[in-house]
Formats: sequence, structure tokens, C-alpha cells
Amino acid sequence: MELDQLKEMWGTVESSSGQPSEQELQAILQKKSKSPIAKMKRNLTIEMWVVVVLYLWIIIDYIINFKGLILIIPLLFFVIGVAFMVYYIRKRSLLKQMECVTCEVKSNLQQQLRILEKYIRIYLIAGTALMPISIITMSVVLFFYSPEVAVQRQKADVPFAVFFGIVTLMSLVLTVPLYFLNKWYVRKLYGQHAEKLKHIVNEMTEEE
Repeated sequence: MELDQLKEMWGTVESSSGQPSEQELQAILQKKSKSPIAKMKRNLTIEMWVVVVLYLWIIIDYIINFKGLILIIPLLFFVIGVAFMVYYIRKRSLLKQMECVTCEVKSNLQQQLRILEKYIRIYLIAGTALMPISIITMSVVLFFYSPEVAVQRQKADVPFAVFFGIVTLMSLVLTVPLYFLNKWYVRKLYGQHAEKLKHIVNEMTEEE
């Protein structure tokens, strides 16, 4: 693959001729705005801020409106938010390492790409599983600890097993379309850029 084709795939504007070298790949990785790695870092930063703002708003709004009742629910959101932040920080650290100009670029990228692909798969699975787990957990908590739900439960005389079965079934039904939506979303933000990077590294390896 010629260098101008390589740079076109990365969205760069320079043109040259000859076979791509490791030094040229290093230069491409350092592009601040148009490389796949830069795009993934930018998307990750946006997601990090969205999670921070959204989860803080949900937790604070819940505590204010419900006057601190059933604190396990905001605690659940806090734990989920912290888990996402740990994931984002580790993923951002990996992406930063992939831009290293002093490393053995191609050999490192091949290993780091495998780790990045694992992160993306984990993100897809965790994001999809979050809805049913959250719905079921919150429903169970409300079933036992919410005074309003307790009144309605006594009137309807609904056994916990029936309630749990209905909530679980509804959660699983909602998870099916969510999976495909989440799959598209994850590929849009990260998957397509990781695939492009993997293709470029494979092309360079074949030409050595």
C-alpha cells in the first residue's frame, strides 16, 4: 500500500510516495485531530463528561426530591458511574500509549489493538447489561422499601415471585433492541476507528 493511500485512510493531507515506514506511522499517530486514535480519544472525553454530569445530576436530584429516602438507589448510580470512570481512564491511558513516538510502533500497536478490542467488547456487553440489571435492582428495592409501592402491593396482593418475573421479562424484552442500538453506538464511536487502525497495521506488516 502506498503512503498516500495510508495517509488518506488516516485523514491526513500530506502526500508522498514509497513504502510506509515505522517513522511515518509514528508521524501519522501524532496527528491531533484526524487520526483514528485522536477521534477515539475525543469521543471518550465527551463520554466521560456526559457520564460525570448526568450521574451527578441524577444522584443530587434524587436525594433532593426524595429527601434521602432509599439511599441504595443513588448509591447504585454512584457505583455504576465510578465503574464507567475507571473504564474511561484505563481506555484513555491505552489510547495515549498507542500514540507513543518512542516505542516500537507496529509491534506495540498489534498488542495494544488486541487490548483495545477487548475494552470495546466489554463496553458493549456492560452497556447492554446495564439496563436490565438497573431495572431489576431498582424494582426489587422499591418493592421492599418504597412506602408508595408497598401500599399498591398490598391492594393488588402481588407475590414477589410474580412481580420479579414480570420485571425480568420486561427488562429482557427491552434489552434486545438496546443491544443493537448499543452495538451501532459503540462501533460509531470506537469500533470503526479500531478496525481502520488494525487494517493499516496489517497492511504495513504484510509489506515488510
